Amino acid sequence: MSPSDASGAPPPRTRSRRGGRPTLEEAAELDRAVRDAALSLFLEHGYEGTSMDAIARAAGTTKASLYARFKSKEEVFASVLRQAVPDPDWPGTEPAAPDLDDLEGALTAIARTALRRALDPSMVRLSRIAVTHASRFPDLASRAYAAGHFPRKPLLVELLRRHAATGAIQADEPEILAEHFIAMVSGMPARLASFGIERDEATWEHHTRVAVRLFLRGLRPG
Repeated sequence: MSPSDASGAPPPRTRSRRGGRPTLEEAAELDRAVRDAALSLFLEHGYEGTSMDAIARAAGTTKASLYARFKSKEEVFASVLRQAVPDPDWPGTEPAAPDLDDLEGALTAIARTALRRALDPSMVRLSRIAVTHASRFPDLASRAYAAGHFPRKPLLVELLRRHAATGAIQADEPEILAEHFIAMVSGMPARLASFGIERDEATWEHHTRVAVRLFLRGLRPG
């Protein structure tokens, strides 16, 4: 999901087609338009400041058509959150996968990607909204913002398994280790960002290097 302007609603879309039921492709296109429009509006105006009327207008559809797909604004927001958070291309496209043969280099690259994603202004704003309204979406919020929820977690797990297989490290529970690593390199920065606490890039780079070295020491065979 990549709205053209994460800080404002996209221009209304216009589409013309024959009457009757939409095709599967048209329905999917409209669903994407709704989610893109809603995401932009939620980021700009917050949850309370976004209406179903505004979402329908920004998506280039009617309120009746919108309600035919989503029963409420809560459903729209849940769909947006479910789509955006695990998307590796939102809020920014991820770089190419690192060289998995280089353990420290790959860990550092994954850590930088996780940190950049956590500190992206759009992610910070969406996280704040999700936390504010967590009582409305308890299951979704807990899944979406768990420490281990990061698109590159499978890559990190693969990295740990690869090097454990050679005996270079001890990683008996790579899934859990991956969650701890992600939490260490991006969890606290995300928390600080949610309170508006910022640090400069050099400081975060230093924190990342320290975290990677600490993690590697913990993986050394006993």
